[in-house]
Amino acid sequence: MRHVLVIGAGGGLGKALVAHYLNEGALVTAWSRREQPFMHENLQWRTLSDYSPEQLHAEIEQLQALDGVISTLGMLHNNDFMPEKHLGAVSAAQLRHSFEINAILPILLLEQLLPKLPRKQPAFWVQLSAKVGSITDNYLGGWYSYRASKAALNMLLKTASIELRRSHKQLIIAAVHPGTTDTELSAPFQERLPADKLYTPEQSAARIAQVIENLTTEHSGKLLHWDGTELPY
Repeated sequence: MRHVLVIGAGGGLGKALVAHYLNEGALVTAWSRREQPFMHENLQWRTLSDYSPEQLHAEIEQLQALDGVISTLGMLHNNDFMPEKHLGAVSAAQLRHSFEINAILPILLLEQLLPKLPRKQPAFWVQLSAKVGSITDNYLGGWYSYRASKAALNMLLKTASIELRRSHKQLIIAAVHPGTTDTELSAPFQERLPADKLYTPEQSAARIAQVIENLTTEHSGKLLHWDGTELPY
């Protein structure tokens, strides 16, 4: 039975990914700061106070070997910050917080969980990223901290993929842009969005899972669109 870890499982997309892989017959371990939303015989739900290395040490020690990891962790806004519309709105505090959640935390999770991923068998590590993290594709400007932190995330994953290609030859590390999904993250920005450009969590989860199914080692280190096409850095 395939064992998949979903990090950030309590959000809208995280829950949909958990449900998708359970329906596919996988054993799913779910990490979240929220309480378990439903029961299933193949679901191991762990409610965490945070994702700090100290908090995760004991969790990782008892974790069974993994075939894949999907991390949905990311921050676009919170009660204190909204995306910056102009240079005058940029602040050190928002930049630090965005980099902490969107770039630093994911690469530290990869570092900690690497011993649970096989060295000689196929496995995947997928972190949700964002098209707006593409430097090449930035034509509108704005959203300074989110864009920069996602660009940093993409670089960190690319760098890790090069190193781990030597020790984990069949491990695929990829960043995936899920499209605008109807979750708390996108809620403040949905008003002007065409209906056919806003996807349900279930739609996005199925698409992400399909991207994962189609991954090869040639995709490792790349930023991928939800339809599987490669996006520019």
